[in-house]
Amino acid sequence: MTMVSDAKLGELAARREERYCSKLREMGVDHFDERGELPDEYRQLLRELVRVQVDVEGVLLFHDWIRPWLDVAPTPRDRMRIGRLHAEELVHGYQFLKMYKSIDHELTAEDFADEEARKAQYIFNYAFDTWVDIALLNTLADRMGAFVFADMEECSYLPWRRITGRIAKDERGHTALGFGNLREICETEEGRAEAQQLLYKWYPASLDMFGRTDSDRQWDYLDWGLKKSTNEELRRSFVAQVDPLIESLGLEVPPYEYNRRFL
Repeated sequence: MTMVSDAKLGELAARREERYCSKLREMGVDHFDERGELPDEYRQLLRELVRVQVDVEGVLLFHDWIRPWLDVAPTPRDRMRIGRLHAEELVHGYQFLKMYKSIDHELTAEDFADEEARKAQYIFNYAFDTWVDIALLNTLADRMGAFVFADMEECSYLPWRRITGRIAKDERGHTALGFGNLREICETEEGRAEAQQLLYKWYPASLDMFGRTDSDRQWDYLDWGLKKSTNEELRRSFVAQVDPLIESLGLEVPPYEYNRRFL
C-alpha cells in the first residue's frame, strides 16, 4: 500500500462533509452531556473511544509502565522533565477513568490484569529500552495524540469536549520535549545512528495509531460528531508536520508503507 492519492483524499473529505454529525441532525440535537440519555449506538461508540484512552493513560493509575523511564533519563534535568510528563499523563488517565465510570462502570486493577484484553494501540506493547526509544515515542506518539485531541475539540460529548483542549496542549508539550531530546541525541554520530535504527520501529507504529484508511467505524464516529476528520486525513496532516522535523535532524524518514499493520 502506498499513500492514498490526492483524488482519494478529496473523496474522503467530501464524504466526511456529508456524514459529519448526520445522526445528530436527524435527532435535532448537537451534543450530549453526562446527565443526558445517550442513544445505544452513541453510548457504545463512546464507550470504546474512552476505553482506549483509559487503557493508554488510566492504566498508569494501576500498572505504571512510565515509571521506569526515570531510570534511563541521562541527567537530573531529564529526570525532572519526564517526572512532570508522568504527572500530566496520570491526570489524563484519572479524567478518562472518571468519564468511563459515568458511561459504563468503575474500573479496578482487575480490569487491567489481562494485557491481551487492553484496547491500547500496539505501539504501547513495544519495549522502551533506551532514552532514544522514549524520545522517539514522545516525538511521534504524543504528537499523534495532540492531533487527535485537537480534532475532537468540538466533540459532541460535552465531558470530552471540556477536557480535550487542555490534553491537546499537554500532548504538544510532551512531543516538544521528545523532539528536544531527540535533537540532542542526534548531535552525535552514534546517537543519530541509533535514532535512525529505532525510527524504523516507532514511525510505522505511530502512523498505524490513526487507524485504517478504509475503516467503517470511523464513519460512525463522524456520523455522531465524536470525531471530525477521517483517519487518513489526520495521518496525512501528521506526516506533513513530522517528516520535515525528522529530516531536519539528518534522519531518513521510513517509507510510508514500511512495516505497517493497519493500511
